[in-house]
Amino acid sequence: MTNPGSAHQASQARSEFAAHVGATDSAAGRQESLAPGEASRWGTAVGNIEDARVALDTLARAIEDAVYLDEDAYNQVAPVMQFQRTIQVQQQRITELTLELQETNNKLHDNRALKQVADQRITEMTQELENNTGATH
Repeated sequence: MTNPGSAHQASQARSEFAAHVGATDSAAGRQESLAPGEASRWGTAVGNIEDARVALDTLARAIEDAVYLDEDAYNQVAPVMQFQRTIQVQQQRITELTLELQETNNKLHDNRALKQVADQRITEMTQELENNTGATH
């Protein structure tokens, strides 16, 4: 699936990597030797990575070309998409606020019921107090 240009780029990348590794090793003063099979495996691994990079670049260019195929159409659709996103966010916020309102109404209803019970208890205690005051006189 690689074209001659990418094969050349991969070969060049292998060479640059090998030169870089050699320069790094010599700069550090190390004289490390690789086992006979390791050098070819490293070269193959670097080649695979470079092939993947070339394929990724090609795919990225293809996607970019597909998205920006017709600039006028994109420019017409972009505001509509933005409005659609805005509407979705607003609808989500409306749903959240509606739930919050329902919770508040439920709490208000519960508080009103508690207030009625408290008022009734106050009335009972007031009558009891009046009865007790009247009985002592």
